[in-house]
Amino acid sequence: MDRETTLKHVEETLRAIPGVMDVWFLDQEHRSRLESIERQAESNGACGGLMPFVNRGVWATLSREVAVIIVIGSSIPLIGDNFNIVYIVDQNEQVIGEYLTAQRQEEFKGRDDVCRISPDFIIYNDRPPVGEPFFVLPELEFHFLDQIKEVQDVTSGSISTMADDWIRFELGHTETKHWTHVIGFNTKKE
Repeated sequence: MDRETTLKHVEETLRAIPGVMDVWFLDQEHRSRLESIERQAESNGACGGLMPFVNRGVWATLSREVAVIIVIGSSIPLIGDNFNIVYIVDQNEQVIGEYLTAQRQEEFKGRDDVCRISPDFIIYNDRPPVGEPFFVLPELEFHFLDQIKEVQDVTSGSISTMADDWIRFELGHTETKHWTHVIGFNTKKE
């Protein structure tokens, strides 16, 4: 299968996922724009600038040959409950805080060894940070393209709020509560 046919197959596969509203393959200009926005978001920091953050998921996807954005309906849990979509680490990469999915919130109910920042985010009381802590948006698995044998090295990531706003504007979804996600992959060479 040639590259164009492979990309068409990827697009059809992504559009067939329940809840996917739009698919956008990024050309070099838009990849550069996304990178610029994400760098700006990182320099602004998380929590209103109170804590630095790194978007490892976006950087991993942009390191791949192909980067594609999907826009997902606001109530669709595409990523699932098994993924740690944001966490806080220290300079030794020790996880000192994390987002809890609805499933994991039950697991932490009633525990006194954590401090709840919100119903879905905790800080571990018994893990003193080494150095300055920072938020991480990690690389996330994305198995929806597994059946396409011409695609490899698939990864994905959550997009910062700044980039999400830009993408929804570019694609005409500003008046929605949809969310965006970036997927990166390489194509197998024949």
